[in-house]
Amino acid sequence: MSRDNFSVRVLDELAKRVAFRCSAPSCKTVTIGPSDSRVGRVTNVGVGAHITAAAKGGPRYNENLSREQRAAYDNGVWLCGNHAKLIDDNEDRFPEKLLKAWKRNAERNARLQVAQAAVSTTRTLIINHEVTIFEGDSNRQVLEFFEDIGAVEAWGQEVYDSALMLTYELAINAFSHGRAEAVHLKTHRGCLYMNYRGSAFGPSDLEHAGGQGGAAALASFKEQCNGSMELTYRHRDGINELTLVDLNRNLNHKHPCALRLTKNTVTDDAFNSVLGCTEIHIYVDSGRIFAFSDARQLIRRLIVNLPDHCYVFHNVSKNPGLRRYIAEQLPKVRFVPS
Repeated sequence: MSRDNFSVRVLDELAKRVAFRCSAPSCKTVTIGPSDSRVGRVTNVGVGAHITAAAKGGPRYNENLSREQRAAYDNGVWLCGNHAKLIDDNEDRFPEKLLKAWKRNAERNARLQVAQAAVSTTRTLIINHEVTIFEGDSNRQVLEFFEDIGAVEAWGQEVYDSALMLTYELAINAFSHGRAEAVHLKTHRGCLYMNYRGSAFGPSDLEHAGGQGGAAALASFKEQCNGSMELTYRHRDGINELTLVDLNRNLNHKHPCALRLTKNTVTDDAFNSVLGCTEIHIYVDSGRIFAFSDARQLIRRLIVNLPDHCYVFHNVSKNPGLRRYIAEQLPKVRFVPS
């Protein structure tokens, strides 16, 4: 059977656009270097892998592509030999959409590395991806998911460890306490979403369930990720929704339990959007003064529309008098940063 192989030009472009590094976010191995035995020559262990197979019957084969499209740059991703084999042996784990996201991420990183001034100030987002995990194999599936979205690269090792442990414990509790048949994990724009159909079981339930592992993982997450990540929860229409929100990237427009103030107030429709949330995250516009009068008007509306909630204020001035004023009227309140 004929294969629609890449040309030398396409292979050269695939390799150079990622600086000859493996595009798998958990790897990034340098794939080229000097030959030990041949002076002036190089050793290249990289592979220009097909995103959709080069021949019928191969992994992710797309019969709608022409031969030219199948052998084009757009259908390739540069990988080390190990990952080139891994993606072809596990095509269900590595769908076309994920591999294309790997490619974009790797090229973006290479571009930033060329512009040295941006390296120290720019962090990559986790890669958009989604999977469904099942009881009995959640350990492997959660770990693979975190590897495939490039979580270490995006969050750093310490946050990665805490988020990984917490996500796994939440999955365990979804099956044991929430009676879930399956758990859906999804990442988008820096947020990690977990949802499953089942009885309500949120972070506060986890803390008081009597178990040791889940409560300890949550406490560790709060301690290590304070100010950098938040866990939100709500239960609506029989669905548990938990979200890990990266607070370092100004992603509050994607925060599922957030109220964004417009001119220091919030619309009535916005209150409806956070129904079912156990904590309400209120984002103050850093470009405006949020003063005592603004706080008083907002607090009145919170008490009427969302009574008996825990309120989390983001970006409020650290003025002790203002924070004390808010806390006196909203007993269940905290501030980020603290």
